[in-house]
Amino acid sequence: MTTEAEYTIDELARVAETTVRSVRVYHERGLLPSPDIRGRIGYYGSDHVQRLETIGRLLGRGMKLNGIRELLDAWDRGDGLADVLGVRDQAAANAQNPEPTTPAEPDPDLPDYVKQALAASNDPIEACRVVNPRCSDLATRLVDAGVPVETAFRMIEQIRLDCDRMADRYAPELFDRLAGQPFTRSSRTPKDRTKFETDLAIARLIATRAATELIDQSFAKHTEPTTERA
Repeated sequence: MTTEAEYTIDELARVAETTVRSVRVYHERGLLPSPDIRGRIGYYGSDHVQRLETIGRLLGRGMKLNGIRELLDAWDRGDGLADVLGVRDQAAANAQNPEPTTPAEPDPDLPDYVKQALAASNDPIEACRVVNPRCSDLATRLVDAGVPVETAFRMIEQIRLDCDRMADRYAPELFDRLAGQPFTRSSRTPKDRTKFETDLAIARLIATRAATELIDQSFAKHTEPTTERA
């Protein structure tokens, strides 16, 4: 049985790579749900971590807090990606002057999230931007370079599958050594379990940073010949 991770506000800020002050500001501005209050302490969960990561990505793309709040409110209501991003307004405008077109069926080998994005908008890359902005940046550059949209998504999907294989190979041992073994040696009290969940989140963070650096070095090797030819 898996226990939901719980964090105090200090632990939440550390895991999400932000500050306690920012967490409180997001609460005040309505971007972050309230914690579960027990006694005089508020406890946060993995949903709060994911929400903070999303806020950080959107801030990094230049969005203001008010815009982010509207976006997250729409997302929480269950609006589709096209509704959240406002692309249906453009679709309605195009409908006033329709052009005879035959919609193309998506490649059946594409993952479901890509098929949904292709069906949701005339601009599928923009529709995917909220879900994974860094991958959509790569897709944009590929499309700008003349690569068909579905081919761009297929290339990114292959990268994702390779990352899955790498995680399947290394994550179990890394997480066991960094979080699992210390918990096994503990008394397994509620406090120990909370520490285990925190250690696990931190292990994921530092492993991801290390993998990112190593991948960057590997990709750099393939840019050297191109630079020399230039």
